[in-house]
Parts: sequence; structure tokens; C-alpha cells
Amino acid sequence: MLDAPTAAFVTDLSGCAPGNASLWAEALTHGSTGQERTYERLEFLGDRVLGLVIAEWLYTTSDEAEGQLSQRLNALVSRATCAGIARDIGLGPHMRLGKQARDDGGHESDNILGDIMEALIGACFIDHGFDAARMMVRRLWAELVAGKT
Repeated sequence: MLDAPTAAFVTDLSGCAPGNASLWAEALTHGSTGQERTYERLEFLGDRVLGLVIAEWLYTTSDEAEGQLSQRLNALVSRATCAGIARDIGLGPHMRLGKQARDDGGHESDNILGDIMEALIGACFIDHGFDAARMMVRRLWAELVAGKT
């Protein structure tokens, strides 16, 4: 389940109180914990939701050619960008890592931060639907999209 600070973090992040706390806990759980359910499947889904939201956003707000749109999309959904967003929102303390991953600096790892950011998008999609996931992505990525990353 989620402790109170993490439940508040998820509520602030998604704009809705978690309906399924175990789903959000799964999204925050790294394989190093030894838990059976970890973020990986939600990351898979969240990656696709993120890509669709950003692609739709770029398509509706830009008249750039396909090649330019593709370059911007790739930059906006990259692991480094997802990790940067995760750092900006203070995700690190809410991630569930095993001792070895913590000792190895997992809270600062672009790979882990980026993957868990995508898993959180997937959890939002499942728990609250596409519109809520879209609003979450648009809020978190607004400055980057406006800045023509």
C-alpha cells in the first residue's frame, strides 16, 4: 500500500486520489525489492500512453513537417526527459528500491527514474482513464513542449 506522503504525492501528481493504491505502489516498486509485482508492465503501458499524448499534442499545436515532429516526439519521450521530469517532481523518495539498488544510487538513476515515471503514467491511465493521464502528461511536459524541445 501507500504511506500517507506517497498517497499525497500520487494525488498531487495525477490530480485524483488513488482509487487503487496497490496499482500505484506497483508503479513505484523496482525489481530489486524482490516483490512479485513491479513497475515493468506499467512502464510498458505508460510509455505508449506518453507517446500517444505527446504525438497528439504536437500534431494539434504545430504545423511542422513529419520529420520535425518525429524528432521532437523522440526528444520529449526519451529516458533522459522522463528522468528529468521525475527529478523535477521529487519522485526519488517515493520509489521503492531494494538495498543494493539504493546503495548503488538508484534514486538518481536515469534508467530507474525514467522507467518509474512511465509506470506512473500507466497507473494513472488504468486507475483514472485516458483523459486523466493526458492531463497529467500535459501538465508535467508543458514547459518542455512550449520550449520546442
